Amino acid sequence: MPRTTHSTIALERHADGRILVLALNRPALHNAINLRMIDEIGGVLSQAAQDPGLACLVITGTGEKTFTSGGDLKEFASIRTREAAEEMSLRMQRLARAIRRAPFPVLAAMNGDAYGGGLEFSLAADARVVDERAKLGFLQVTIGVTPAWRGISRARELLPRSTALLLMLTGDVVDAQQALAFGLVDRVAPAGCALEVTLTIARRIASHPPLAVRAIKRMLDAPSGDEDEALQREASSFAGSWISEDHWEALAARSERRAGEYRGR
Repeated sequence: MPRTTHSTIALERHADGRILVLALNRPALHNAINLRMIDEIGGVLSQAAQDPGLACLVITGTGEKTFTSGGDLKEFASIRTREAAEEMSLRMQRLARAIRRAPFPVLAAMNGDAYGGGLEFSLAADARVVDERAKLGFLQVTIGVTPAWRGISRARELLPRSTALLLMLTGDVVDAQQALAFGLVDRVAPAGCALEVTLTIARRIASHPPLAVRAIKRMLDAPSGDEDEALQREASSFAGSWISEDHWEALAARSERRAGEYRGR
């Protein structure tokens, strides 16, 4: 991936370049998301999607207290028209959609609190690991607005309707264990270890044949549609992975008790 200077995010490669860590990098502002950050994340994601060697993207926050506090309310205070408000919402919704459609898994290493749009942003990831000290909450209702960054549709997928409704209508803040019980997050990490735990998961993913990893994500996100079409789609996906070089290399590596050397074909 070409080197680019970013003002709101920081990038770091792990596992011989197969894992990309993207850190929200506005710690003095609790990693608040502004339009520049949306665009910079989108640019990185677009470039990363063209990298066949990338196994996993990890999104985290800079600092120990906050993953992201949500939208930069100071910057967004200049939004005074319906059209401008819709455009800001759509801009972030498109980014959330791009994260979900990324060919590789995207994991959120939630190093701290996530409120409002910050919690919505975390839900765009395929899975979430949260610091045990973190607090999470949909606070939009407390300032008289609705979730704007695709949080409602993602909450509908992850949570029972009544749970999502109560969280969004009360503005209640929950701790990490409550978030895990509700289904907002997938793992709770020891204090200060969210990124470390997430990287361990990412390395496990990166150790597997990339064609299979990407195909599994693609299949899970495919619409159900007609049952016969779904049957054929799954059979075709399996057949493609079965005849791949990586499949036979994986079998040989298992038999020879060594790490596989995969080429993505």
